Amino acid sequence: MCSAENEGTSTVGKMKRFLYVLMLALMIGQVAQAESPRKTNARTRNTRQQTIQHQVPRPRVALVVGGGGAKGAAAIGAMKAVEASGIPIDMVVGTSAGAIITGLYAVGYNAEQLDSIYRAQDWIYLLSDMAAPRWKPWSKVKGVPGMMRGERFTQKLDSLLGGRCCSFDSLPIPLRCVAVDVRDFCEVTLDSGNVAQAIRASMSVPLAFTTVEQDSMLLVDGGLLNNLPVDVARRMGADYVIAIDLMDAKRATQQSRGTMHTRGLASILEWKYVRPDLDKYQVNRRDADVLIHPDVEGYHGASFSEDDTRQLIARGEEAGRAALDKLAEMKKLVVPSEVKRGSKGSKGSRSSKSSKGSRESERRALKFGDK
Repeated sequence: MCSAENEGTSTVGKMKRFLYVLMLALMIGQVAQAESPRKTNARTRNTRQQTIQHQVPRPRVALVVGGGGAKGAAAIGAMKAVEASGIPIDMVVGTSAGAIITGLYAVGYNAEQLDSIYRAQDWIYLLSDMAAPRWKPWSKVKGVPGMMRGERFTQKLDSLLGGRCCSFDSLPIPLRCVAVDVRDFCEVTLDSGNVAQAIRASMSVPLAFTTVEQDSMLLVDGGLLNNLPVDVARRMGADYVIAIDLMDAKRATQQSRGTMHTRGLASILEWKYVRPDLDKYQVNRRDADVLIHPDVEGYHGASFSEDDTRQLIARGEEAGRAALDKLAEMKKLVVPSEVKRGSKGSKGSRSSKSSKGSRESERRALKFGDK
């Protein structure tokens, strides 16, 4: 009797467990069915956005930072405004101090991080490793002699950059560094190799730093010929250019005094009188769509003191804030609304020639508003 009752109780327990498992399975199935449409819709939206972006290529924007030694701190301050504007940066170009800043920006450091890095450095220590004296006749000196090797700085920079050695187009943001080959005194655009070495070449102020030998070239500071390389950004394919100029304001109206006739060491001495860089500098200033020019009066290339750095960054921030309206106008041209992107007859339906002409008109309108 007890055995029969136990068997009955066991059967009822099994049935309850079976029904519980069945109900649980049905509930899981219903939840999966309910979630599936949401996932599908999300995938559909993402695919549609990708298709729109593919059909309507966004205009490409370059950030160009000129040379200026310690005055590069002002560029970091100005870059905070560029980031705050929300304009996407597709490529960066730099000369000398500008190459340092854009090189670090190209691998992923943002303006606030650059601010912290810049303030934390003992710049005098980094840049003052003296080159061993080598007494040679001037006729046997390779390139241009320099007092400092810059090895400490290059090692520090290489560690910040992660030892990258590659095509600069493969960096998170494509990069170009401008230097000058003193063998024939011509401008060189560096676009591959060791990033730290390229930056070191771009900032090799003649007589201060030793020449950088690379691919049979003897490279020195790119500011000798192109201190605000907007033209390099245009050759990279930039539709719009934001340029941060670190030259003294008086240079904005000066012109070159002729052409260079010497090469090698003698060319450095002639450069000081001729200033062949100024004509191109004027052209590049005019060609920038948004030009940010911090007030760096009273500072020079070796203004590395803590107080100077703080003041220069603040002046850069001030200049950046003054440019926010122009940056907002540029953003409207670069990042159109989703409605405009998805509407019929959008820019994606035009021919590339028509689109290019339209962007040129928009560029002129943007620049006209600056005058």
